[in-house]
Amino acid sequence: MKFLFDATVLQQSATGIAKATMGLYEACLLEESEIEVTAFHRRPLACSLPANIHSVQYGTYFPEFIWRKVILPKYISDHKPMIVHFPWNGNIPKKFINTIIITTLHDVLPLNIPNYFKTDIAKERYRKRVQTDIDRTDLLITDSEYSKKEIMNNFKITNEPLVLHHGPTIRKKRERILELNNRSGDYFLYVGGYDPRKGIEKLIKIFINLHGEKKITSKLILTGSQEYFSQEFKFLIDKGYSLKIIEEKGYVSDNVLADLYSGAKALVYPSKYEGFGLPPLEAMALGCPVITTRYTSIPEICGDAALYINPDNDNSFAEGLISLENDSNLRHELKVKGMKQAAKFSWDTSAKKFLNEIQKFKEK
Repeated sequence: MKFLFDATVLQQSATGIAKATMGLYEACLLEESEIEVTAFHRRPLACSLPANIHSVQYGTYFPEFIWRKVILPKYISDHKPMIVHFPWNGNIPKKFINTIIITTLHDVLPLNIPNYFKTDIAKERYRKRVQTDIDRTDLLITDSEYSKKEIMNNFKITNEPLVLHHGPTIRKKRERILELNNRSGDYFLYVGGYDPRKGIEKLIKIFINLHGEKKITSKLILTGSQEYFSQEFKFLIDKGYSLKIIEEKGYVSDNVLADLYSGAKALVYPSKYEGFGLPPLEAMALGCPVITTRYTSIPEICGDAALYINPDNDNSFAEGLISLENDSNLRHELKVKGMKQAAKFSWDTSAKKFLNEIQKFKEK
């Protein structure tokens, strides 16, 4: 059985979607070693692929829209894979013949984020594009029950989306995890892009205030893309730097990120808009306590294993940070609950669901 997936997402620095795509296919190949998987892409990949996933870079000098409209369909027509998967929220060329088209629509959060669209026309354009991708799809996949519900509420769906939860994407030897977890961490950790919807500006503001009031002493380490979305946000970052309580690391390798998770007092994840929320799962799997919110998909992932705060209430937010700063028993309790919760999610389970669903199409 031949799989081809659009590897455009792997051309960027490792994102959650890139990690999820690789996690799924690595598990599929372990489940059924006879399948053939090809990653098709226009530009060089920003990551290495396992030896059993073929990499085909083709059409490099064509513009992106020509590559997607002409080059990709021609390659599929010539090589005739049974399965073609678009793992990065669609953008699918016109319907192919004798091919099962799979789309992973991770979320439709733009419809829920206030002021995401500058005009009604832009919002309608988004709706039309997503609906077109859905109409061109045989099997629609999403990351959470929350996202499934939102997709079904907002679009015309012939068949219900298949929910494939992510599994943890960072592996670390248990001995190393225990060694790091036994350290007395002097920092909180934020993982994710610099994006207003992630609540990072509020986090930094409260963190600086708590230091000024001498209610916490730990520093805050930030990882992920460093995009300063406002002058106020950049001012806060600079102030944290000047006080020596904030450290930016940008993108880091999985090994470095695993060490950061395992040595942190807690992951602080104050986002209100997530289709899944991979960092809390990564953190729990590595024994890192999690402080987060009850919005969108996050409680579905974290269960009762996180300390939940109201990101719109400064007192709630501050009290959560103070609790994890000072209460080692609470941190230990969340570590234990978190590792148990994370064990409910695995790529093996998702790969089996994925392959079983494809088998149903083959039998039609």
